[in-house]
Amino acid sequence: MARPDLATFLRDFMRPLVTGGEIHVRGPVTVADIDHWELDLAHVSTETVEIDEARERVLSTVVCRVPPFVLERDDLALTAGLHNALFLAHPDAEGVLSTERMRRKVIETTQALVAQPMTRNRTRVLARHALLHNVFDLSRTDVQLSWWTGRARFLGQAPPARLMRWRSMRRVREEVSRAAFDELLGAPDVAPIVAVLLRRSPLTQLCVTHAVAPALHWEDAVFVLRDAELARFVAYAAVAPTDSVEPRDQVATPSRLAAAFEQMLERNPPAEDVRAVAAFLVHLNALFVLGERGARDPGGRSALIASVLAPERAGQRARGLSTFFALPNALTVADPRLAVPPGILDDPALARRWNGHRAQVAEAVGEAVIETLAARLARHLSGAPRDPVDVVTLPADA
Repeated sequence: MARPDLATFLRDFMRPLVTGGEIHVRGPVTVADIDHWELDLAHVSTETVEIDEARERVLSTVVCRVPPFVLERDDLALTAGLHNALFLAHPDAEGVLSTERMRRKVIETTQALVAQPMTRNRTRVLARHALLHNVFDLSRTDVQLSWWTGRARFLGQAPPARLMRWRSMRRVREEVSRAAFDELLGAPDVAPIVAVLLRRSPLTQLCVTHAVAPALHWEDAVFVLRDAELARFVAYAAVAPTDSVEPRDQVATPSRLAAAFEQMLERNPPAEDVRAVAAFLVHLNALFVLGERGARDPGGRSALIASVLAPERAGQRARGLSTFFALPNALTVADPRLAVPPGILDDPALARRWNGHRAQVAEAVGEAVIETLAARLARHLSGAPRDPVDVVTLPADA
């Protein structure tokens, strides 16, 4: 098979991956192709500049000043890995990969492509997010055609014009369906590839999600929370309004982040990482309080909490939901300094609303859940440093 052309790959796959639009999936890309493409980058400046400018536009809503960056080898490798994953997920791939050995070889190559080194470099984190921010929006439009003498199915491509002619006479029927992310990239041999890929872009995992998205590992992403500008973007993305009017959809992302925090507590993370994630989730609780500041009854019960934590729906709660809302309550025991965001109690209206949330959560989830969570937190925070006010003392007057 001839080596794919870099300019074509950039134009037909990488650029629409960033900007949105129709992407074209061809034969699998190899590691050797990436080696050659890295040498050819200097000869496709028109395409690379277009992609970098598109990534800058994506990041203009993330940070105030987008750092300068250029298309690099790891960008090519990660994108080629996603391309190969989509190739493997296509039913027609079975015709190209005639044996199981060939398919395993493509899978191994794809795993090598996506297994790029992890990075905490701010510029690279932003560049990778701009490259992959649309991954959960990937979809394929399939068309099922039937006519008086036969039928045909076209996956991800338009039917030939000749089959659409004389629709009434030939009794042509057209059925259009859409294969979303879970169908495209949720197959057993493809899902692990996507999981490795997304771990290379922690900002994407924090800000963008899907019902079947790979699990978040907070150890990979907690450093993002120590960047105030990125943490602010993640927080606003987590509580951003959705198209759905269902209350459970409004708390889907915070629940997912809290579920990952539950898994983090089962491991042995550094105490400072536990504090960072806990403080961030408490901040998200505060954002929901701020969102209800204009309620008609400032001291009334929260309609959101009443809906998502309703006792009759206890068995239907999303994983992490109870932990998310119970965390501030549990921290009053485990580490009171993290239990309330700074300044929230300085405003009487916010303080009343905050305390109302805490009382309502305690009633909905029960003291047993709060006490269990507090005990789990205490195991990680028992060695917490003392408050500087308690440590530093002024000499007594003589």
